[in-house]
Order: sequence, then C-alpha cells, then structure tokens
Amino acid sequence: MTFEEKWVDNKKKTDLNETQQFWDDRASEFNEMGKREMADDPVLSLLKSKDAIFPGARVLDIGCGAGRYSKEFLKMGCEVVGIDISPNMIDFTKENAASVKVDFFTFKVMPWEKADLAAEGWEGYFDLVFASMSPAISGPEELKKMNQASKGYCFMSGHLIKEDKIGNELRVALNKENRTADYRNTLYYAFNILWDMGFFPEFRHSENQRTKIWELEKATNYYAHMLRATDEETKQTIRDYLKNKSKDGQIEDINYSKNGQLLWSVLSAQIDGR
Repeated sequence: MTFEEKWVDNKKKTDLNETQQFWDDRASEFNEMGKREMADDPVLSLLKSKDAIFPGARVLDIGCGAGRYSKEFLKMGCEVVGIDISPNMIDFTKENAASVKVDFFTFKVMPWEKADLAAEGWEGYFDLVFASMSPAISGPEELKKMNQASKGYCFMSGHLIKEDKIGNELRVALNKENRTADYRNTLYYAFNILWDMGFFPEFRHSENQRTKIWELEKATNYYAHMLRATDEETKQTIRDYLKNKSKDGQIEDINYSKNGQLLWSVLSAQIDGR
C-alpha cells in the first residue's frame, strides 16, 4: 500500500457543516490568541531564512483563522489571500488585517477541499502557500493542491503529539482511543508523499505547554467534537463529567503539544528531474 493509499484509508470523515460550526464557536478564542507578540515566532523566522516571504510576495493562507499570520504577512508587504471554512474567523481576519492599513488582501469563506484553483486563477499564482496547523490539509489531494497553487514555496504544520489532561481523562471515562497517531500520521504521510514526488521537504519541530481556562459549555462542545461524540447520551456524559470538574462554571485544562513543520520548494522536483 502506498503512502497516498494509507492516508486515504485512514482519512477522518468530516461533515463540513459541522466543522464550520465548530470553528465558528472558537473564533473569539482564536482571535484573542492571535494578539500575542509574534516578533520571535519560529515559523516566521524559518520562512524569512529561506526567502519564502518578501515584500510583494503573493501568499495564500489556508485555514487563516482569525488572521494571526495573515496580519504578519501584510506587515511585511506581502499580498495576502486568506481562506477559512468559518465565517466568524473571516470576520475577525478582515478586522485584524484592516488595522495594518494596507489594501492588498482578500479573505474568503471557503473550505480548501472545495477550492477550484482554475476558477479562482490560483494555479501557480502564489510565492508561498501556507497552512499553519490547518486540518484542511486532510489528505493527498489537498496536499497536491498546495503544490498546484504555488510557484515558490509551500509550508504546512501540524500536531505530532497533542495531549490535554481533561481530554485524556475523558478518553478513559468513555473508553475512547487516544488520537495521537492521527496527528502524527498527517505529517508522516505528507513528508513521504512529497519525497516520492521528488520534493525535498525540510522538517522542524517545536514543543508547547500552556494552561487553558474556558467556559463549561465551550469545553463541552470542544470535547464532543474532538472525541467524535455523535449521540446525545455520549454528549451528556461529557457534559456531566466536565460539570463535576468545573469551578464557577469554568474548566481548567493543561495542554501539551509537539508540533512539526514542513517547508519545501515546488521548484525542487523540477531541478531534481524526478
């Protein structure tokens, strides 16, 4: 079985309407997270070191969220197109981008899985196709589409390991399998597929730990989605469990993640001749 076949075989089936609602509900949270200082951001440092971003560069930000990176690209003088499945995320992105006081940006509500590159005029258009921690790169076709849209570099990142104290407790309570392998396999499959295609992706990783405090209802919706709770009985079990763990209507959770990053030039396959 090829790496493409393995990825397709293990690909999580998602309902795009459900996914849109999930990210709409988290838009305010991501908007607040995006206000953190970005001066020493390792992703931006990597892109700069490879001349993947520069004044006038055309950047496609896939799953742009509330515009954390789009805003930084605009500050650098890039022309930015950002897409996201969540209308609420796009509203925040437009608001944050406007604060940079430039005109060369476009943001659209659009799932990457449904993007028509030819219709949008995006085939070979962008100097950088960028997907930071975006679940939109969910299979080999979505990965290949990144290459088709780029004339320079592509970047993607994702979780290698993602653990949270409350989530681990809920998995035990519900007898749910830990999904660490799902996160790890995304980048594993992507790296090998790119290598087989003749590209030379550069791999880096980073670690992060933080304490998160959020409202009971938002925590309930989050874990119901992440644990794929589709029946009301399981959702109620999650709600009851979190209520018992809450204090003054809030949940405290400790999150740990190890994240991987892949950066590659779409020109490398042409040079190698494979």
